[in-house]
Amino acid sequence: MREAVAGFASAARNAIEAGFDGVEIHGANGYLVQQFLATGSNRRTDEWGGPVENRIRFAVETVKAVAAEIGPERTGLRISPANVYNDISESDTEETYTALVDAIEPVGIAYLHITEPVPEVRELTHALRKRFSGTLVLNPATDGPTGPEALTLIEDGTADVLAYGALFLANPDLPARLRAGGPYNTPDRASFFGGDHRGYTDYPAL
Repeated sequence: MREAVAGFASAARNAIEAGFDGVEIHGANGYLVQQFLATGSNRRTDEWGGPVENRIRFAVETVKAVAAEIGPERTGLRISPANVYNDISESDTEETYTALVDAIEPVGIAYLHITEPVPEVRELTHALRKRFSGTLVLNPATDGPTGPEALTLIEDGTADVLAYGALFLANPDLPARLRAGGPYNTPDRASFFGGDHRGYTDYPAL
């Protein structure tokens, strides 16, 4: 486990040496960090599994290691509470993520990035916002494409920055489309993980 944590720190150092401004630790979407957070996938019985304080250990140790390696001002963490992607199952989402944010708050990382898989997570987003004093980046759950109307989330203090994922893949000129209020290309999810130019360079511009 210590080797895995050290691997994140080493990768972060390599990224900075390669010229990147910072790194975002991917603790969302069913990947390794979230697998440790989730009760459905973390079946360990040692200090890395079981109660909440053990299940958050890998995420917390990774954040601390990366921040120590490249500086907390260059370190971000992405989480997606209640995200069932990649067969993730969480039985105590609120308890887990509030404990996680409480544990990383003293590290002083550059930002916390929350991806909301469903609108029902918004209440937890508000709770985490109160616990985290740094910049909060939000990829909000919306009924359709996240448009200018989502700026109310900045105005009411829910988040400091709005993030875009699939919509930016499908709309390389997304800033112009947001200013115009659309229209938006629909992301072709079948092309997300490999293939040729289709779904990569062939989305039409305005």
